[in-house]
Amino acid sequence: MEAIISVVVPIFSNEKYLRRCLDSIVNQTYENLEIILVDDGSTDGSGAICDEYESRDKRIKVLHQTNQGVSAARNAGLKECQGEYIGFVDGDDWIEKDMFSFLSGLLEENGADMAACGYYLNDKEDPDLDMERPPEIITQESAIEKSLELKEFCFDSSVYNKIYRIDIYKKNGIEFDEDIAIGEDMLWLCRFIICSEKIVYSQIPKYHVIKNDESATRKPFNTKNISLVTAHQRLEAAVGGIYPQLVPVIRRRSALSSYRLLREASKNISAKNIADIRILQKDMKKKITYMLKTRELPIKGKFAAVLAMFSIAGYKYLSRFHEAVIRFFH
Repeated sequence: MEAIISVVVPIFSNEKYLRRCLDSIVNQTYENLEIILVDDGSTDGSGAICDEYESRDKRIKVLHQTNQGVSAARNAGLKECQGEYIGFVDGDDWIEKDMFSFLSGLLEENGADMAACGYYLNDKEDPDLDMERPPEIITQESAIEKSLELKEFCFDSSVYNKIYRIDIYKKNGIEFDEDIAIGEDMLWLCRFIICSEKIVYSQIPKYHVIKNDESATRKPFNTKNISLVTAHQRLEAAVGGIYPQLVPVIRRRSALSSYRLLREASKNISAKNIADIRILQKDMKKKITYMLKTRELPIKGKFAAVLAMFSIAGYKYLSRFHEAVIRFFH
């Protein structure tokens, strides 16, 4: 008999996309699913949609809670899981009809603790995708390093394009940090990897990531974004003692992430976010050498990063001047 896969879906006001998401899950070729929908205090019709699907499909269980954030929603769902494997789908994404068949096959054929697949980004696929490339067994160190790559179509630090053996989660008490608003999945994933013995990865895409204006990483800068600095600090604490060679990778990612947040903050500098800006600048100053060595930023990008690190106002004015020059010559 097929093992039960428990699918946790955190939902917050995803009414526009939710039916497509849920249809893609309930119509999976792998039918032995336990589907846990966690309505995290939605303010639109998402809660009613969840209840509607629950009434039609006995595999679905709905949890309604006050808004506590995606980490708390996932933790609530995890506590209800009764399957042998765990999977996650975000409420505004959707999956290919054979994703769970594909991932469970990878996991079982290779005796792995975690299986991962590729993904589409707004229905765009990896331009370097090789559909003939066989799945690969990757080490814990390699999996962590791959998860920290700041590029599209990689192993990725998100939890959604993967399935996991539930006994590892239960044995090690791996929960999402509820005080982390961004980077919580990266932290959970790397902790799970550390506790795993075998990981299998195929770049064949089976998950559809939908980036829209409501996505957490696309929303305007707010003080919750600063928790990403804390996420990287906790990640270094969890990984650094076991794989010290990955510390430079973590610090480079942290510095680049802080720079990205600084760029967002520069669009609306105010007394409300000046303290947050200083936290980001401090993080960059601690790790600037790691960022300056990366090939992920061109020379002009590194110059702009250094300027933002010392003067966010100077960075803002330079950015406006650069945009004006481009408009003038185009």
